Amino acid sequence: MVWRPFYFGNLIVDPKNPDKVYTVRMTKNDQTFSTKIEVKLDPRATYTIDDRRAQFALVGRLGALLDHMSWAVDAIAGVRDAAGERAAKLPGSDALRQRLTALADAVDRIRAKIVATKEGGMITGEERLREYLGGLYGDVNGFDGRPTDEQITRSETLGRELDDVVREFTTLTGQQLPAVNRQLAAKKPGVIEVLSEEAWRHAHQQP
Repeated sequence: MVWRPFYFGNLIVDPKNPDKVYTVRMTKNDQTFSTKIEVKLDPRATYTIDDRRAQFALVGRLGALLDHMSWAVDAIAGVRDAAGERAAKLPGSDALRQRLTALADAVDRIRAKIVATKEGGMITGEERLREYLGGLYGDVNGFDGRPTDEQITRSETLGRELDDVVREFTTLTGQQLPAVNRQLAAKKPGVIEVLSEEAWRHAHQQP
């Protein structure tokens, strides 16, 4: 998760250190002018600089968790869709088709632990890890003061739950994909690859 600076013209202000003196330089032809600008916390704020830093740190951790979760959802859906597409190309009586269908169903059950799968999603009131994480991120990001102990504990709990789901997915694919891919290679419909988190990050880099 990369911190996002605040911009005042061409002045970049680090949100982790809002109370700071910055040097501003302006060059015109062969002349250079400089001055000091002191950026201080809004005196009307009801929180301290340390509170602001704590909030920023938790927002960063939650943002990283949301990225990790988004990769997991895409990776799981990729395996599910690939297995379903390859199963559809095989005869109904083919044992590999049945195995691929079972794999697609198994990974989709894992995906359902992260995202709401009922039609309508949050409209129906169904919530999963994605909704919980998104809600917590919005709550913490919406207030510049220190996060509550409950919010910090909740972030740690959701992080562990996400790790458990990712571990279940990697264990399942690690156990089943090697044998499935050997059979797919023999029948030549193409093997199934799991999207790596590094490849996902590269594809979602900001321009």
